[in-house]
Amino acid sequence: MTAVLLLTLSAALHAWWNFLVKRSGTADVLFVWLYCVLAAPVALAVLLVTGPGPAWWAALVSMLLHTGYAITLQRAYSGADLGVVYPVSRGAAPVLVLAVSAPFVGVPSAPELVGIVLVVAGLTLMSGPVRPGAGGLAAVVAGLGVAAFITAYTLWDAFAITSLDVAPLPYLAVSSLAQAVLLTVVVLPHRARVPAVTRTHWRAALAVTVLVPAAYGLVLVAMELAPPAVIAAGRALNVVFAALVGIWLLHEPRTPRTLGGTAVIVAGALALAL
Repeated sequence: MTAVLLLTLSAALHAWWNFLVKRSGTADVLFVWLYCVLAAPVALAVLLVTGPGPAWWAALVSMLLHTGYAITLQRAYSGADLGVVYPVSRGAAPVLVLAVSAPFVGVPSAPELVGIVLVVAGLTLMSGPVRPGAGGLAAVVAGLGVAAFITAYTLWDAFAITSLDVAPLPYLAVSSLAQAVLLTVVVLPHRARVPAVTRTHWRAALAVTVLVPAAYGLVLVAMELAPPAVIAAGRALNVVFAALVGIWLLHEPRTPRTLGGTAVIVAGALALAL
């Protein structure tokens, strides 16, 4: 029950920062860099108190996966609705987690197979013509790209937490600080645009700076209480919050395909947790 409560709070925070990323209206990696750099001083302060820990290298692997996720997500939202990309990425992730972990944990159970069928059905439903400009099949493909990174970091972070016994706070801090350094190197050729991007997006970036580690920190704690498949499926709660944000704040249409596909994906993800 504690893990579910943590994941519910995380879902609300996660949906909110995704809304801010979508509302930024840009595919520019500079926005990702901005909210990562703003988090760097806090990460450094944490590390000065806690130290990086013996498994700091695991956090560097996590950083690479989370950086790929952030950039892929930013670009996906620049060309498609949050109401399509978000449920596709969050719904497909538990299926991919199950597929990758199956050789180690055995053949999927009946509820898991039902969950897979439901998620695939939901993805198929949402891949149709949702509305002009929503992205359609291209949006689903973009969402699946995001899901691939979610799968990778979910499995790696679960391994780090459960097998390497890393502490969530320094683990998150090392990853965050390293991400800021890496992205700073990446954006150096575009440094002339930094002042303009900062003036335009600093408020949204500051909010994302706070919400991203808060949301995922709760997930890392939940990982100490539940297995990876349950974590990935529990995060399907994010889809509910994202659907509400998309409808109420972004004014995305409540089409039968969008609502039906979202509902089917959520049902499938929850079935995977049984």
